[in-house]
Amino acid sequence: MIKCYLINLNKDHERLNFFTTNFKRLGIEFERIAAVDGRTFSEQDFQAFLKDRPRSNNKTWMRGQMGCFLSHEAAWNKIAQSNERFSAVFEDDVHISDDLKSILIDDNWIPDDVDIIRLETSTNRVQLSLRPILTHAKRKMYGVKSTTWCTGGYLINRRAARQLIELPPQHHHPSDVILFNFEDSTIAKKLNILQCFPAVCTQDKHLSSGNLQFSSNVELDESASPLSLAMKIKQANPATITSGLWRALQGYKRITFE
Repeated sequence: MIKCYLINLNKDHERLNFFTTNFKRLGIEFERIAAVDGRTFSEQDFQAFLKDRPRSNNKTWMRGQMGCFLSHEAAWNKIAQSNERFSAVFEDDVHISDDLKSILIDDNWIPDDVDIIRLETSTNRVQLSLRPILTHAKRKMYGVKSTTWCTGGYLINRRAARQLIELPPQHHHPSDVILFNFEDSTIAKKLNILQCFPAVCTQDKHLSSGNLQFSSNVELDESASPLSLAMKIKQANPATITSGLWRALQGYKRITFE
């Protein structure tokens, strides 16, 4: 079984129980990594962190982003020092598919030149290779060709983890930026990143309100209903429709979760 790491704040017992129950149901073991809470840093330490990691275009760090980055960095350190060829990293609010175990059963199906396989959905449409690079356990793995977001669940090669922890601080960014932002990250475009499609996990905030566990005030997204979609098409100007068709032909897809 591929080694799994869970990032979880010490105070988030409900999330830990939620994650443990779902993984135990599938017989998947994991090692917990105590997440870093950026809110506990003194102002002096926070400013020292910012000084070493300036961001361009007037972008800065929020304390939550700092904590998330340091938490994932702790996971990368463990992976880089391990004997595992591939390891999995999860955040504690992910909902998982029953097919996840088939993905994690071993790493024999993953070519060594693959750096990262995204296992989750994304908040944006992502440009994927027109044909799958791999097929495994009823899932297709497409090459990622554009910026994507979120770090709720991914497989990472030990080699890639080493590359990440060796990056100088001035090249650090929030975790999803450093891994998957082709515009801002100095390493993302150099990594061979695949997307599991459909995704086998998704963060709680991306589910419909009826399934939410950890959010209290989520607005319903009616944009995907057939009626609203028809109205959008009717109201769209020709340039918008042409742009949408062009993006579809270029391989931009919404990552679904099943």
